[in-house]
Amino acid sequence: MWRLCLHTVSYAGFWRGQARLSVEEIIRKAKDLGYDGLELMAKRPHVSPLDYKEDDYKRLRDLLQQVGIEVAIIAGYPDLTAGIDRPMAPFLEIQVLYLTELAKMARALGCNLVRVFTGFERPGIPFEAHWEACVRGMKEAAKRAADY
Repeated sequence: MWRLCLHTVSYAGFWRGQARLSVEEIIRKAKDLGYDGLELMAKRPHVSPLDYKEDDYKRLRDLLQQVGIEVAIIAGYPDLTAGIDRPMAPFLEIQVLYLTELAKMARALGCNLVRVFTGFERPGIPFEAHWEACVRGMKEAAKRAADY
């Protein structure tokens, strides 16, 4: 079923002239504007896995229920091509851990969708290398996310 959702990045304050609201304020604002749900930005300043633990998710879930709105999708921002030119550093593992945390977040908030950004193109690196890094990272992240 289609739901009209507000992407919380709309109130992240990233761009000149853009309002910056807390996730709690956005929940209320989205309901007031007539939205059914949220696409929840899973990074600061909204809901970063670094800042939220189970009690925080419970508090957020309770507010969502009280207001009568749901999280329809978690918006993830990994970069699976980060460090593609530095294989000695665990860049891909870090991204997989982030995606695993997003799966936990989705479960905690009653959501079954996580959308991700795959990565940025690095100059001088062949397209096939970018593709392989994205596929490798998504496969491992999907296996881990299946636990949630």
